[in-house]
Order: sequence, then C-alpha cells, then structure tokens
Amino acid sequence: MKYKLSNIASKTLIEDFTKLKLKYPNIYKPKRNIDGLKEQSVSIITMENPNIISQGIWGILPHNFKDSWGAFQKIKNTIHTNKNELFNNILYKEALFKRRCLILATGFYIYKIKNNKIIRYLVEKKNREPFYLAGIYNVTDDGFKTCTIINTETEDVLDAYDNIYNCMPLQIPKIFKNIWLDNTTKLDNLKYMISKPYLSNLIVQKIAS
Repeated sequence: MKYKLSNIASKTLIEDFTKLKLKYPNIYKPKRNIDGLKEQSVSIITMENPNIISQGIWGILPHNFKDSWGAFQKIKNTIHTNKNELFNNILYKEALFKRRCLILATGFYIYKIKNNKIIRYLVEKKNREPFYLAGIYNVTDDGFKTCTIINTETEDVLDAYDNIYNCMPLQIPKIFKNIWLDNTTKLDNLKYMISKPYLSNLIVQKIAS
C-alpha cells in the first residue's frame, strides 16, 4: 500500500465543485480515511458517463473479470499504477485509451519513519476543496466499476517530509478535466499530462497515530 485517500467533502460541496450530480446520493458519505486494501469505494467520473458522479471500487480488476476482488488483489495489488505499467501492462493499456476516469478526493496520506516510529501526514489543498486524481477503470462481469490511481513523482513539498514513498497521485486540474475524459484525446496529449504533472498548492499536517 503506497498511500490512503481522504474525502471529507459534503454532497453539496462535491456537486458544487464538479457541477455534476451524484448518481447515488443516498449512499455517498464523506470518509476521513479510505483504505484501498479493504475494498472500499470512491467517487469517480468516467469517460462512459462524464456528466454524473458514480462509484467505483478502489483496486482495478481485469475488464469483464468474473472472480472476486479479494482473490485478485492477493495476486496483484492494483490500488495504484505508474506510467511505466500504464503503457506496458496488459491490465492497463486498453483502459488507458477507452476507460479513463477522475477520482475525487480532498486529501491523501503519506508516511515517514522518525525515531523508529511511523509518522502519518495528511496532504490537502490549502483551501481543503476536492480535487481530481487521474485514474482508469474496468467493469466486472456483473457490472461493477473498479479503478486504479495513476501515480507520479512527489512534489518538493512532500520530499521535504522525507516521505518513505517516491510517488504521489497524479492530479488533473479542472482545465484539463474534459481533455482527460474525452475519447478523442490523442496518445501524445495523454503522455504529456502524465509525464508533466500539474503542480498544486498543498499543505501537509501531522496526524496523531
């Protein structure tokens, strides 16, 4: 597990930020700690239906997969992926072209080791508003969406905290939202967005264990 997510935005804030409606408003709940190892769902916007906020299980499965989420995750953890796997691994290549998504979050957790103890930090925007994370998704044989987050290199503000990982989720700014979800976007444009990550204003705060 590389990092966990946080999404504390209310229904009103999520819909105001995205200018979209929740497909399942009655099941949407803000979550301070989203642990992908526990088969949890996240709010996503998909290429298939970019005009509504739906739900996806965090941890992508092969397209049209018939077995259980847990069984596959024991073989390969797919909570996150990186640009090398994205363009070369059979699990991700088709999804990158046909099934991109935006995953909504208000923060993510990073970790460092100090005095032989794990210290946890929450990374958020300065105004603590939601933001978009780049992802891809597949659909299982019984119709459930499963997704993964694309990682990029850490920004300087995170390196200063001696983060034990050298990666962070790739953010997609609002101005590139439609380009990421557009099925006519060219490969070169996708590669540019992935290799030249958007730098955002982040704040980092220590979280009590």
